[in-house]
Amino acid sequence: MRILDKLERKIGWFAVRNLAVYIVAGNALVWLTGFIFRENAFVERLALVPAAVFKGEVWRIVTFVLMNSFGGSPLLVLIELYFLYFIGQNLEGYWGSFRFTFYYFVSLILTAVVSLLTGVSLYGARYIHLSLFFAFAAIAPEMRILLFFFIPVKIKYLAWAAWAFTAYEFIMSRSWADRLVILAPLAAYAMFFGPQIAGALRRNRSVYANRRKFDRKIAGAKVVKASFHKCEICRITEVDAPDMEFRYCSKCEGNYEYCMTHLNDHFHRSQN
Repeated sequence: MRILDKLERKIGWFAVRNLAVYIVAGNALVWLTGFIFRENAFVERLALVPAAVFKGEVWRIVTFVLMNSFGGSPLLVLIELYFLYFIGQNLEGYWGSFRFTFYYFVSLILTAVVSLLTGVSLYGARYIHLSLFFAFAAIAPEMRILLFFFIPVKIKYLAWAAWAFTAYEFIMSRSWADRLVILAPLAAYAMFFGPQIAGALRRNRSVYANRRKFDRKIAGAKVVKASFHKCEICRITEVDAPDMEFRYCSKCEGNYEYCMTHLNDHFHRSQN
């Protein structure tokens, strides 16, 4: 993308190398703190609560992303954080540090803005990290991973399931405020992959139109059937008269074929 190339030249310093490591480490630390200290008020003050932000607790605009795994079982947290690290490292390796950082923070900022405008409190970055997964699936759809560390499955199948579940949540949400929270981080996905998706749709539409045009030509084309028999007198063939029989004349010198009407009613031919 040309815009991102220009931004990288101007604000390349914005890139955070190994951003996924910091995200995973922060999530792990917050979860561990909440797991050990069940009534920990510190952890609760990380959530993005619009009313609290407007009272001066502005750090919540960023720290809510560290609560993604809070409250989960140790095994599920381990799987979740490993997956987040795996996706983040691969995206950064494919895009570079700047684009990965840009993608993540655009998702974060849009989500925070929607939360502040709608008043919806956020206790984690589930949809932000889901947006990262969709980006990874778009880049490496055929890659296989071990789901739960032992079930091999292609990324694209997990992505289809995730898209379906996200659509279900969107439809079943109680208000448009909740729906906007789901859509906000997907705006970054649209920014990165929208042109690619639009191009693919145009190509598919063009292929479909060309196929329809070809089918219409084939349907309107006149089918010419080949014939094997032809009367030497009237030039009729089995295509013209499917019930007609044809015979070679034994009195004519050469291979002369006649329909039954002219088999016995013609001048016999000789080679002289």
